[in-house]
Amino acid sequence: MDLRKETLDRISKTIEEALGLTYEEFSSLDFDQQQKILAQYRKKHKDKNPEELVNVMIGYGEHSSFIKVKKGETVMIRYGNMIEAGLTLEESKRRLEDKIDDIVYSKPVAFVKKLKRKIQNKP
Repeated sequence: MDLRKETLDRISKTIEEALGLTYEEFSSLDFDQQQKILAQYRKKHKDKNPEELVNVMIGYGEHSSFIKVKKGETVMIRYGNMIEAGLTLEESKRRLEDKIDDIVYSKPVAFVKKLKRKIQNKP
């Protein structure tokens, strides 16, 4: 039981340092209020690490494992298949369209098409 009390003390101390509330006050709030407080904390304290790490699964089936690599790093996942870590479907689609434009059109036209696509996709 001593280990449990020590763990609860550490949790309480961490919550009090981060949120300014005691663990008892935090736990007495309803779930939605707790989530709002945590969201505000996360918004204020974004990761300071500029090198964003992403999980990548290498291998397959029971022989698979996850590794953390920098976003944008090239990784061989299996059988010689190379991927870029952290590349989203939208980014992949945009890069493919850019490559096709470079092949099909002259440089100035391809540049204008890329620029137009970037402007349209801005929120």
